Amino acid sequence: MIQKESASTFCAALVVALLAPFGLAQSRPASGGFTLEQVMSTPFPSDLAAASKANRIAWAVAFKGQRNIWIADAPNFTARQVTHYNDDDGGELASVRLTPDGRTVLYSRNSTNTHDNDVADPTSNVQEPKQDVWAADADAPNAQPRRLGEMNCGAEGCEDIEVSPDGQWAVWPARRQLWIAPVNGSQPAKSLAWIRGDNRMPKWSPDSKRIAFVSNRGDHAFIGVYEFGKPTIRWIAPTVDRDSYPRWSPDGKQIAFVRVNGAMGKQPILEIRPTPWAIWVGDADSGKAHKIWQSATDLNGSIPRQTADESFDFGNGRIVFAYEEDGWNHLYSVPLSGGKETLLTPGEFDVEHVEHSRDGNSVIYSSNQHDADPLDFDRRHIWRVALAGGPPQALTKGATNEFHPVEMADGTIACLGSTATTPAMPYVLSNGARKLIAGKCCSASTTCTTTTTPTPRISTWRALAT
Repeated sequence: MIQKESASTFCAALVVALLAPFGLAQSRPASGGFTLEQVMSTPFPSDLAAASKANRIAWAVAFKGQRNIWIADAPNFTARQVTHYNDDDGGELASVRLTPDGRTVLYSRNSTNTHDNDVADPTSNVQEPKQDVWAADADAPNAQPRRLGEMNCGAEGCEDIEVSPDGQWAVWPARRQLWIAPVNGSQPAKSLAWIRGDNRMPKWSPDSKRIAFVSNRGDHAFIGVYEFGKPTIRWIAPTVDRDSYPRWSPDGKQIAFVRVNGAMGKQPILEIRPTPWAIWVGDADSGKAHKIWQSATDLNGSIPRQTADESFDFGNGRIVFAYEEDGWNHLYSVPLSGGKETLLTPGEFDVEHVEHSRDGNSVIYSSNQHDADPLDFDRRHIWRVALAGGPPQALTKGATNEFHPVEMADGTIACLGSTATTPAMPYVLSNGARKLIAGKCCSASTTCTTTTTPTPRISTWRALAT
């Protein structure tokens, strides 16, 4: 823990460490450095996504204020621009998704709602901006994106577009309800059903006939199942607890979810309390469920909200989840029948981004694992580990950073990557090496590379933090 007498020294060292390598602490750029305008115009990719039945990836990139969707196909992975938003208007792109066949890319555009229930408008446009859901035909160069419906969700990172496994429908949570629209835009978006509470986290069943979701009622929350053509919602083992993160089994017969105790009233505001949790598995038809695993009840046993959503899922006969009982954010698995959890990623490091393999036998993740190189503690690399356990396999290594992995239909892995001298860009992995995908976008920028490698400062940070 940082001592009081070290706090000012720590802050000063951190500022110098962050600014000095890039020349930003100076009023004018040093020889070979960047101008502020160049740094602000560096391309920044996000929301990398892969098609489940095609070897295609898509991502959003912000470049000189313009935000657009790009795609790339195996085997050459030549990047192609799909959308052509040419203005620096603050129109953020989020929740990028591909239909299973990869032919349509879906995304939301514009910011989430502010506290005043408005969408951000940095251009002072006289037309009220909206946050909408859009779809674009990836293989039609001259086709214009089509608006599927309004989103306007009200929290940072709330964008969550879920495409049905048959590729025909999109559902998303917004304004306390679930909204659905055909991907082809033939009908306007409409509310899925009238459901009490704040409804979110929709997940399609494998046959595209049902949607599991969370219905938050304030101090408790239910897992519900909407089935097309049925007049009522089926609730999965409803109680006064708070249930979340519904996941369908590959055969569509079971739903796994996380259960946390119901909220308690009249608790001290500033007290730090643990949030123990449990994994339950329910029958999708009867609604009956049973507990298969329980966390510890101390602070380290609390649910890891940062990574719980993307790490929690079914594998072949097991459930994968994130857990911090040893003080590090690690991946574990437990048999569907219950029992002792298996630690998949042992060591003094944190797991960050997680991708579940298409075959259900392994999990792919990024972390600062530093078995071979101590400097990897300050980097990110891509790893794979079997769900049953065993030594993790390093898929990337070296003086680089790789994160946000996705797996394509044939098992090829793509990710975002950077170095100390190049900004983040999409890469495809092969035989332990990475290949740059979007070089065309980067070549237009004068800030893609620098000859100056920053001196590591993290050792100073660690020393002050002990």
